[in-house]
Amino acid sequence: MATSNKPKDDVDAMFDQEDKDNLAAQSDDFDDLLDDVEEDDSEGWVPKEKGEGISGLVIKVGETKSDFAADGQDPLVPVVTIQTADGTKWRVIGYSSVLKREIQDADPKVGDRMAVKFFGEKTLKTGKFAGRPYKHFGVAIRRAPAAVVS
Repeated sequence: MATSNKPKDDVDAMFDQEDKDNLAAQSDDFDDLLDDVEEDDSEGWVPKEKGEGISGLVIKVGETKSDFAADGQDPLVPVVTIQTADGTKWRVIGYSSVLKREIQDADPKVGDRMAVKFFGEKTLKTGKFAGRPYKHFGVAIRRAPAAVVS
């Protein structure tokens, strides 16, 4: 990329100085921001048996890319980190299409209570994939109480 050697006019010089001033004013915020970064020590929750479930406080909500997305399908899947009553942190990742849809429909937020239950493998009864097995999940949410603004 070529750069220009032409002299800067007053307006260019003014904006350059504003950028430097803004960056200097924000530099303390950059250091403080590092204090907000926490290690994710959660484990992935992968149920194996019909009837297994997990419930707890939603402490983080995000997305991750799935390597299993079909061509033309959105590769991003929801990820919810739940802290159970004993303090253990679990990541629930919507890799299966049913769990993905259930999480998206529930739309969990940090501070909500969330439960996820695995109902086992079922067989699709209709449609072009009839006869194929799928993993069946259910999700329930109890919203965090709204903050009272006075």
